[in-house]
Amino acid sequence: MTMRRLLGSVLPALLLAGALTACGDDTGSVSDDPAPTASTSPTASTSPTKGTTGDAVDFEVVELITETAAGGSLESGAAAVPLGDETAVQEFNAQFTTEALQTRVQEAVDRAEVPDDMLLYGAVVAIGCDAPGQVSVTSGAQGLVITAHKIPSPHLECFAPMTTVALVLVPASAVS
Repeated sequence: MTMRRLLGSVLPALLLAGALTACGDDTGSVSDDPAPTASTSPTASTSPTKGTTGDAVDFEVVELITETAAGGSLESGAAAVPLGDETAVQEFNAQFTTEALQTRVQEAVDRAEVPDDMLLYGAVVAIGCDAPGQVSVTSGAQGLVITAHKIPSPHLECFAPMTTVALVLVPASAVS
């Protein structure tokens, strides 16, 4: 009877503690900016994101793609990848562990209409329990950087981390 009482009172607390720490608070993958205001157009121009260096770049979001348990590499401040040809897309996709995300990225690139004065770039912008809804693009010494905006109400737990990829169009003149 004592063992049942002990398990009945301690076990739920241990399970709850384990669940809350399972995914962690992956705040390193997003900036500390307040939630952006709603925009009615896919084109966005923002000021530099807190925590990043460089100048704001005009950009248009082509697509934000999120897939659960897809792997990928999220390096804070890492340069975005130009996706101008099939080889570049294949090299970018090689980091993902699921065929589903690779296919979704490939299809989004194939659908993208890239004007002559624009370039298509991609980056992993978040890996964690939440999928960001907006990004910022800056240009600096390391090249173009795509940074996810902070999630206003992040989830504290998840069963598997989600990988979010941002595909954006930037003016060719923004790339030096």
